[in-house]
Amino acid sequence: MKSRLIITGLFLTLWPVAPARESESTVAAAPWQSAEVTIHRDEWGVPHIYGPTDASVVFGAAYVQAEDNWWQVEDNFVRAIGRGAELYGEDALLDDYLARGLEISRRSIEEYQRAPEALRRLYEAYAAGFNHFLETHPEAERRVLDRVEPWHTLALIRFKYHHNEYLGYAGLRREHSQRALERARVRKSGSNEGSPVSSTRVLPSLAWPLDADAPNGERALGSNEWAVAGSRTASGYPMLLINPHVSFFGLSTYTEVHLHSDAGLVFSGLTRFGFMLPYMGNNARLGWAYTDNYGDHGDLYLEDFDADGATYRYGDDRRALTSWSETIDVRSTSGMEPREYRFTKTHHGPILGFTADNRPLAVRLAKLDEGGWFEQWYGMMRARSLEEWRAAVASLNVPYMNTMYADGDGNILYIYNHAIPRRSLAYDWSQPVDGTDPATEWQGYHELDELPQFLNPESGYLQNTNSDPFMATDGIQVGRQDFPVYMVGEETDNRRAQNSRRVLRELSGITLDDFARAVLERRLIAADEWLDGLFAAFQEVERDEPARAASLAGPMAALQRWDRQADKESVPTTLFVLWANRFNPDRVTQMDRWLAELTEVVERLEADWGTWEVPWGEINRIQRPDAAGHLPFDDALPSLPVAGAPGWLGSVFTFHARPGDNTKRHYGEHGNSFVKVVEFGPAVRARSIFVFGQSGDPASPHYFDQAELYSASSFKPAWFSRNEVEAHAVRTYQLQLPANVPGQ
Repeated sequence: MKSRLIITGLFLTLWPVAPARESESTVAAAPWQSAEVTIHRDEWGVPHIYGPTDASVVFGAAYVQAEDNWWQVEDNFVRAIGRGAELYGEDALLDDYLARGLEISRRSIEEYQRAPEALRRLYEAYAAGFNHFLETHPEAERRVLDRVEPWHTLALIRFKYHHNEYLGYAGLRREHSQRALERARVRKSGSNEGSPVSSTRVLPSLAWPLDADAPNGERALGSNEWAVAGSRTASGYPMLLINPHVSFFGLSTYTEVHLHSDAGLVFSGLTRFGFMLPYMGNNARLGWAYTDNYGDHGDLYLEDFDADGATYRYGDDRRALTSWSETIDVRSTSGMEPREYRFTKTHHGPILGFTADNRPLAVRLAKLDEGGWFEQWYGMMRARSLEEWRAAVASLNVPYMNTMYADGDGNILYIYNHAIPRRSLAYDWSQPVDGTDPATEWQGYHELDELPQFLNPESGYLQNTNSDPFMATDGIQVGRQDFPVYMVGEETDNRRAQNSRRVLRELSGITLDDFARAVLERRLIAADEWLDGLFAAFQEVERDEPARAASLAGPMAALQRWDRQADKESVPTTLFVLWANRFNPDRVTQMDRWLAELTEVVERLEADWGTWEVPWGEINRIQRPDAAGHLPFDDALPSLPVAGAPGWLGSVFTFHARPGDNTKRHYGEHGNSFVKVVEFGPAVRARSIFVFGQSGDPASPHYFDQAELYSASSFKPAWFSRNEVEAHAVRTYQLQLPANVPGQ
């Protein structure tokens, strides 16, 4: 018999009950049914949270996030409010400086204070859920935070996007900000500094995403989204793929959740630890997915300061600079060291960098002040039609990301979503602009209807893989030339997009299970581009240098027989991926170099493994040494084989792995983080898979259980209806909301 755990603010009680059935809904309430929030954990540990109000399920969402990984929740909030150096010392100092310069805390407090009453109730309930967990779990470690504030989740949004991504997209580079950090330090005589404290591995998901490009220049952290119309499915209903690729560790870590409020907030999807709402997924009528896009939603302004740094020139006038000081506590071997920094801003934004010739750079980022991410997502989640959903999206408070949509009315839609500032076309906005020139001011934002978007194409499919929006499907009649030059970024028709279109064109009469198999496509289409050249070069060597060719005869024969699928059992995949990752065949035209690199791969395999015939799954592994991503990978620890390959080689199933410091195997760090396929029929049906497992606790059965599905290229059901959820609940418990939780 299953057990149901009742959790209140004061005590725990275990009630044995039989599994619930839909027909029992008219039976008198059992004692546990009188609680405010009911949480059903299914066999994979995924929480399904039921409550009478939207605030109650948001309260429950915070509680289960803390249950699953309080360490990551606290870590995310601490870094978001500019206190990461208290944990990580010098490693997080620049991040803290930038977070303080962006005034993330002030802006987030003000957004919370001016939010509509319904949103304020949600922010307060979400914070209360974390604090209730801390009150009822005194054993939970508090490294910095004793409590969570309602505005912390708003700070995390700004940190994750404006700080970690938009600064880099605007053109700010680490060397710019390092100069600013050094200049801003207020040094006091007689101060002593201890030795730096460093983490054992580089902190995941710090700023500067553009520093981590794949060998061909494609951004390493990409994502996939597909939508197929009912014309291509057996049921006649549309299907949607949700498939973000992010870091498997750190701030970007995902968690899965299903909310069901009697007041209307019913949504199943993914979120991050510390995000109040899931932000892609589905309700009973519609759903959406996101991939990053790179339109120009931020700018750098070259400012002209006077000699004493008190004013700056603007047009024919001079304006006073705004300055303030803040203290950042930095952990070192001698303890916590307070360091004072002076911050400056113009009307364009904060000075967060200096050029090599010491010119100050002000940063302006779209919607940094306005915020509104959760308000928009809340409206999107509660929408029941395309019209309602578009009305929520039209605020463009979620200021970027390609958006893929499908619904039960048969619609599929792709939007190159962006809050794009209106600008003069007389300037090159890809470079810093002259801050003294009033003509460089933004003139509001472009509206939703002005953005590239495609609804219900005749092809019956849409796709995006961080790729060219005008290659989303067949038959698109518009292009970049039809939009302002700054509106669309430099996205290319990358290999994942080419492979996606190839697969989607062939889909006909598919079931949801067929779709689930298709989205795990792992053909390496880069092999179609390169191998003929490699084979031709080898034939020349066979003719002219037979002794040299002999050592490559076996590997070449294997590559010639290869079906070009990145399967776990495939030896040619090992040869090809290791070869391609050593250099970039797109940029190296010397065929002799191609052969030399392959020789190096063969020799290394033989040295490490005693043979070059090593199946890809022996090399390509998934391992979770710890939930934080601080511990090193280790060949002696358990791991599982994984198919797929880096996305820049064309594999839709994207898995980026690297060797550890002293390992023969390569271990995944980012790629297919979460995969969900949804069919929008009269009753929504879905399958999902998460890279590791729901829990961050190594002692939990859900720490690494989904990795087995991931390794097997399998999905679990994503239960949505109450009948399904209750039938598959392994653990059910209740939260009695404290009296001070709003919106009850």
